[in-house]
Parts: sequence; structure tokens; C-alpha cells
Amino acid sequence: MRHPSQKRARSATKFAALLMAGGLLLAACGGGADDAAEAPAPAAPAPLEPEETEEELAPAEWVTAAAGVPTTLDFWTTYQGDPTRHQMYEMMSTLVEYDATGYDGAGCAGLATAADMRPGLAESWEYNADRTELIYTLRQGVLSPLGNELTAEDVKWSFDRAREQSNVVRFLIFQNGNYRAEDAFEARDRYTFVVHLDNAGSLDVALMTWGQFTVLDTTEVRKHATEEDPWANEWLVSNHVNFGPWALERFDPGNEVVWVPNENYWNAENRGNITRYTIRNVDEAATRLQLVQTGDVDYAERLSFEDYSNLIAGGGAQVANCLSHQRDTLVLNTTNELFDDATVRRAVSLAIDREALVEGVYRGIATPTTNGLSEAYWTPGADAPKVEFDLEQSRALLAEAGYPNGFDMEIVSSPSRPGAHAEALAIQIQAMLAEVGINVTVTNVPVASEFSDRFFAGEYDAILYLEPPAIGDPFYSLNLYNTTGGFQNTHQYSNARYDELTEFILRTPDGPERAAAMAEVSGIVVEDVPMIYLVERNLAYAFSEAVGNYTHKPHGQIQAWEMIKR
Repeated sequence: MRHPSQKRARSATKFAALLMAGGLLLAACGGGADDAAEAPAPAAPAPLEPEETEEELAPAEWVTAAAGVPTTLDFWTTYQGDPTRHQMYEMMSTLVEYDATGYDGAGCAGLATAADMRPGLAESWEYNADRTELIYTLRQGVLSPLGNELTAEDVKWSFDRAREQSNVVRFLIFQNGNYRAEDAFEARDRYTFVVHLDNAGSLDVALMTWGQFTVLDTTEVRKHATEEDPWANEWLVSNHVNFGPWALERFDPGNEVVWVPNENYWNAENRGNITRYTIRNVDEAATRLQLVQTGDVDYAERLSFEDYSNLIAGGGAQVANCLSHQRDTLVLNTTNELFDDATVRRAVSLAIDREALVEGVYRGIATPTTNGLSEAYWTPGADAPKVEFDLEQSRALLAEAGYPNGFDMEIVSSPSRPGAHAEALAIQIQAMLAEVGINVTVTNVPVASEFSDRFFAGEYDAILYLEPPAIGDPFYSLNLYNTTGGFQNTHQYSNARYDELTEFILRTPDGPERAAAMAEVSGIVVEDVPMIYLVERNLAYAFSEAVGNYTHKPHGQIQAWEMIKR
């Protein structure tokens, strides 16, 4: 790809045909490039790589209509969910990046995994002989917008700060990787950065795609550190400078943030023609929809499933409807005597008609969960245990567990997670469970912080939630929610064999042994029901008709720096 001032090797005109304009992508593709080639074809084409053109594209402005803009740019100290994710993934100042080039539809029809890494700020990486060191060689001559060159000391200071400020980073490096606690990061020389490991694992490199591993221009940032504020926290609330494609122009907390190009960007030949990038808060989904239909914004996030469905049917904007490994879940708290019994958990799962949920709540922007592990990661065999809908078996299991007439339970829901559809989802499940005698009270918690507090305190019988893995690997999903002591295992599930298999998956590269472990753990999820998986969520993106060149990454965030616009 060339800079906009040069001849452009991308086409915007074909984007409408490249995005999904008339059908739904089936979430049945395998987890690797070879698997994807053999997977069932999607019902409609995914967004493909644009065709070559000699047409020159003029510089253009991009505007995103967001459901929220963060109140701080320090996304390490204060992580605010989706508004934060829009910022940190756009920074593209990480050592490595996901590579979706080997997958159908630029990653939309076949999801890249933790094995699909390409160089970012690091030009290469390797383990030492005993795999206790992961050694990154940095690109030379990489400059921030201020003209300061990237060094290993920038990486070390940034990562030390990230570890200090973010419990998510600590979770990633110590529970998903076995980084050495006392001195995980070393600047060995100017262009050599080393991660020290207690044990090497399958996610050691992929962890570095998480946006909180953004490398800052510490020559500038450390000017604003003080003895009382050694990590420059106060300055970073409203300032930011790194080695990616953007330079901060303006930040209006909670309302708008504006970025302009880093004129020194090392990878400028691969950026699109967007020369001003604005993320603007637009509270109402209906307004965001209208703005993208009229072309007043280029991307509108967090629309309703009905909106996406209508757009796909021809509603005046483009929709990329892409495979993901996200799943909506119903979490049953095992500290409640009812749900400490796997028989009861399975009975509840069997009473839920997932096909009806997809039709009635998700409007087709999802597929029913059929296996214990997302099919974005693997292709299950014909004999794999399946998640089923069976009212007769559900009633029989309830009777076996001592509840022939059912029981009372509360389901907590919130529009903050899994989304605006949560209450409708809870009401549908309420009606389904009534068929087997389970009397459900639905409690809607509209305030995101209150809902989060209840979840992490384990103050619920059952709660609707979302599994949105930050890293495209089965270990991450398995470990985060259901391993004993897992970071978000607030339902207190514990199964020794599940834990053993999860650890094995972390230590084992892709191949038959890892696949066998994934199959076994999927069976445990179906039979023992650590949580109830409801649907496999597609990720839908509403773009104006003027833009193109979207590449789908497992983290699910658009990256406007590489897109094009007429």
C-alpha cells in the first residue's frame, strides 16, 4: 500500500460488494488457515482484499460515532471498556500485530489466532535455547511524532508502567503467560528487548497484541513524571504520544478525541488515506444509525441487532458481519446450593432454545452455541458432545436432582454487558425456563459500574454476561472464566480435569495433541456446564458507503489508520 500522495493500490468502489450486503456469515470456520480452507462456506461473501487500481485517493477525514468516549487517555490506570478499546487498538504501537492475510475475507470468514503474528515495532523475535527468554529485535529508525527514536528502554518502561497500573496486564502476563515476576522485562541493548519467562507457553507473543502493551515515547512522557507521580499518570490523563500512525490533536474527555497522522510513521506505505480521525460520542443508537446511513459518519458502533439486520437487507450502509470467538453466556453461581449441582446446571441449559434466541433476540447476527468451545477455534468431530435443547430431558434431570416442581431463581441483566439486548434476552430465557417449572425473576441493572461490582463480588444467582476474549486462542477463553481461581470466575466453578487440560493447552503448540485436549475440555463444558453458553456472537460493523479496506482482527476493533475513503 502507498501513501495517499502516491498512486493507490486499493479500490473503494468495490467495497460494497466486498462487505456483506445480503446474508449472514456462518460461525463454522476453523481456527487456522488450513482449517479455514476446509470449513463450510459462509452464506454470503466476506469482505475480501480490494482489487488493484491505479486511482489516486485524496486525503480524507474519518468520523466514528461511538457509544462512548473515555474520560481519560491513560487506558492503563483507568480502563473503561469499549470506549477505551477504540483508543488503544487504534494506537498500533505494539511489538507484534495479528496477521489475517491468510484467512478468507481478510479475517472476516476465518478468524486469525494466536499463532498468526506479524512484526510490528519488533522486526523479529525468538526464544533462547532453554526457552527462558523471549528476545525481540526492534526496528531501527522508528520515530514518534516528536521525532524521538524507539529504543528497548521505551518498551521496558512502558511495560513496567503497564504492569504497575493495570490488573489486566498482570493477569495476562502472570496467568496467561508465565513471565518472571521479579524482572519480567529487560532492555538488553538499544534495540534488543527481552521478556524473562518461568515457563514458555503458546501465548507468550500473542499477549503483546493487547492494546495495553502500547509502547510510549518515554523520552517525552518521562519529562512529566515527578517524585510523587513517577509514572506520569497526571499528564497521561489528557496527553498521549507513541510510535504508531497517529498524533493526538485534541481530547475533550467523554465527548471527542481527534487524531492526525504521525508524519514519521515507520509503516506509512501501508496506511490508508485517512488524515484526520475523530471519535465522537453519540449517545443514542438511533442517531448513530441515521448518521452512518446519511454518510455524516464513516462508522457507527453498537447498533441494535435489528438495525444491523435491516442494513444487511439494504438499509443504506455497508455491514461487515464477521466471525468472532465472542459468546453470550448465562453464568450460574455455584456458591448457591442449587447450582453447585451439575445436574441442575445441565437441566437449565437443556431448557433454553438457542435457535429461538437467535431468531427472536439476535435477528440472525449470531448462531446457536452447539459445542463447549467456540467453533472459531476448532472444527469439532461428528462425535463431539453437543449442547442441546430438550425439555423432556431437562424435566427429568430436575426431578433427579430433587426439584420435580422446579425452583425460584433471579437472573441479573444489564445493557452494559452483554449489551442493549440483555433485558430482552433475559425475558426470553425467563419464558423458556417457565416451561420446566423454573420461576425466574429478572433484575435489570442499568448502571455499568453497579453491574460490574455485582459480578465481581459474586452477588447473583445467575447473571447474563459476555465472553469476549482479548486474545485469539482457546486457552484464554478457557482460563479467564472457568479455571479454579480464574480472573473472572466469580461463580466459583472448579473442576480439576478442566484445569489440567487448560494448562496443557497453554503449554502445547497447535497439532493433534492440543486438538485432542480441546475436544475433551469442550465435552466437559457440555456435560458439567461450568457456565451456560448461549450463542456465538458475530461481530457486525456498520460503515458508510464511502469507505473500504476493512481487515478483521480477533480483538474486534476497527483500525481506521489502514482504511480508505472516497
